[in-house]
Formats: sequence, C-alpha cells, structure tokens
Amino acid sequence: MRKIREITSKEENFRVVPLAPGAVTTKCDPIQPEPIGTIILIPFKIIGYDQDCDGSLMARLGSLGLDDIKNTGWETSHIGLYPDSGFVVSKKELSELIKRVG
Repeated sequence: MRKIREITSKEENFRVVPLAPGAVTTKCDPIQPEPIGTIILIPFKIIGYDQDCDGSLMARLGSLGLDDIKNTGWETSHIGLYPDSGFVVSKKELSELIKRVG
C-alpha cells in the first residue's frame, strides 16, 4: 500500500496560452495519477443516514483528507453499507495506517 503518486510540474506542463485578443487561459497536460484499473481506498466517515423508499437506511458520507483527517467537503449520499462493501477503522487506526504508508 502506498499514497497516490504526485504529478510533477514538469509532467503537468502548466502554461498560459492566448484565448482571444487581450485574454488568456491556463492549460496543463492531462496526466493520470494512477493507471485505469488501479484500486484505491479513500476514507469517508458517516455523517448521517436517509431513509430509502423501502424503509432501509442509506448512508451519507463525507470524504476525509489524509493530511489532517478532516472533511474535504466532498459528500455523497444514498450509499448502502454491507459487510462486503468496506472496512470500519477508528480515527486512531486510520492515523496509524497513514503514518505507516508515509
């Protein structure tokens, strides 16, 4: 296990290009941080539940950043939680995992 690879400035090739007379825009080359098909794990915490049409509960999740384990602002809803759909870890366990991976 490792962190997602960082894209370098050289790879990204960030540049300012003319758009129209007196106007410019920025561009960069599209670089895949990881190959398609790569399995990644992104931590989320449960921030609430909503009732589905059949009465079951669907989770609302908030994404956590690895640097400070705080909500990143990305939220998703209507996620079913099942034994074969994910792992449960404590905040301490997640912190230890992040330290181990580096």
